[in-house]
Formats: sequence, structure tokens, C-alpha cells
Amino acid sequence: MNRSLATQEKTLRLAHEFLQESRTDMERAIADDTDLPPRIRMVHERTGHASPEFRTLAVPIPEGGEGASPTVLSRSIARFAKTRDPHCLLLVLDVVGEGDDGKPQQILIAEARDKFGTRMFMIQPFTVKERRVTWLEPMEGGWRDPGDEEMILDASFKK
Repeated sequence: MNRSLATQEKTLRLAHEFLQESRTDMERAIADDTDLPPRIRMVHERTGHASPEFRTLAVPIPEGGEGASPTVLSRSIARFAKTRDPHCLLLVLDVVGEGDDGKPQQILIAEARDKFGTRMFMIQPFTVKERRVTWLEPMEGGWRDPGDEEMILDASFKK
């Protein structure tokens, strides 16, 4: 297996694990009637260490930034990442989008980006009824490459 494929698989595995943790945390927050801010996980590979270092943080949203363009979030994450030089960033946030029927739909957006060029994202709709989350099928089959689409995490890896 070449390094590129192995790196992509590792990034996807890390992203999926973080997504699972985030879903659980989100279910807990909804049950407790609290908000869960966007979360980011920074991954650092340490020379001579068998396992990477993880740091999970709530993403700082600037005053008045809630509901703003994803560019605001992207810039905030990029400023923070510039001080840390991560090997990989993983992002999970929930937003209200538009369902197939044109009505508001709650969705979970997950992104994974590494310094070697791996770029993946996933969008998963969900519903909340009586403080219980029901996860619907991820859109377009789950994790996928965004192609030419800009991701929120892309700005963090521009030199």
C-alpha cells in the first residue's frame, strides 16, 4: 500500500472516530437541552511516538458570527491552526439546512483535512423529537472527496 492511500485511510479512520464521539456528545447535549458548539480535533504526529497527539476544542465563534457565512468559521479555524501546524484537522458542526421538501432540516457536517492533501467531508441529516436524536442516512453515501468545492478546513492548510 502506498503512503498516500495509507495516509488517506488513516485520516478517514480518525475522522470517523471523531464523528462517532461527536454524535454521542451531541445526543447528550440535546437530551440536556444545551448547545454544543462546532468542535475541532487537531492531530499531531510526534516523531518517535507510536500514537499521535489529539487535542479537541470548541471552535471559537466571533461575536455575531453565529449563522454567518462558513468563511467566518474557516478564518477563525485557520488563524488558530496557524499557531499549531497540525498534521490533520477534523471538524464537526451542526447547522440548519434545507431538506428535499424545501423545509428546514438539521444536518451534521463533518470535514477531514490533512497536510498531505486528503480532503473528505460528510453531511448527515438528523431529526430531534422529545430531546432524542434520530440519525438519517448520510447524503450521497457518506464520506466523500469534495473535488473542487471549498471546505471550511481548506484555509488552514494554505501556505
